[in-house]
Amino acid sequence: MTDAITHIHPNNDAGVSRGVATEHFVYAAGLAIDGATMRRVPEADTIENETRICLQRIEDTLAEAGLSLKDVAKTSCWVSDEAYRFEFIHAYRDYFAPGPFPSRGTVSASLAGDCRVQIEVTAVRPEPTDS
Repeated sequence: MTDAITHIHPNNDAGVSRGVATEHFVYAAGLAIDGATMRRVPEADTIENETRICLQRIEDTLAEAGLSLKDVAKTSCWVSDEAYRFEFIHAYRDYFAPGPFPSRGTVSASLAGDCRVQIEVTAVRPEPTDS
């Protein structure tokens, strides 16, 4: 038996699914891209700001599903240039501080719309408690 999938569209982003939710998991992605222009948003002027925007978008998606960053078990992260890795890691750690930190994999790869950072997360829904 498979879980039913619900698409999550925070902020009424028509046609753009930032995440999907099942009974047990929520999968969400964050990219600092403007859906209308398909370019990086102007506020993402530094790696730190771009990372913060990605994580804020993920946080919004998780909130739509009733979860928070504390429920994130795993992240997959991409930076467009190896030179950005340390600035990215610093901003990422600051956002998740004080922890606990999810398991993370980070790789360098070409990204859409001149973006330099992309993050995907897997969050786990807590088991219901008997009241």
